[in-house]
Amino acid sequence: MLEEKITLKGITVFGYYGVSPMEREIGQKLELDVEFHHDFTKACVTDALEDTVNYERAYAKVMETVEGNRFNLLETLADAICRALIEQFPSVRSVRTTVRKLTLPFPNAMSHVEVVVERTSSES
Repeated sequence: MLEEKITLKGITVFGYYGVSPMEREIGQKLELDVEFHHDFTKACVTDALEDTVNYERAYAKVMETVEGNRFNLLETLADAICRALIEQFPSVRSVRTTVRKLTLPFPNAMSHVEVVVERTSSES
């Protein structure tokens, strides 16, 4: 099967994530990419929104997950996003979430740290 996916790219969010007390107190800006794999065959024939993944609803679920949680690790945040989308959209085969931390406690030699988590639906 060909790769069929929808990608939400460059979502900028503000969250209270990190291990240090300062990160958890003042928060920080993160950037997310979320891609989900789904069979678009039926949607291509019917041209109907109900036969694909409504990316407005997917975006809302991502924001709900980011805003409704505080995790120490970006890995945990990425996992929570993947699992929330798989739960909300049973037809999704897999979700891959990339979280970029843009503000780093290092010298300016690095633009960001990136965590990538991918989860597959148990029904796939």
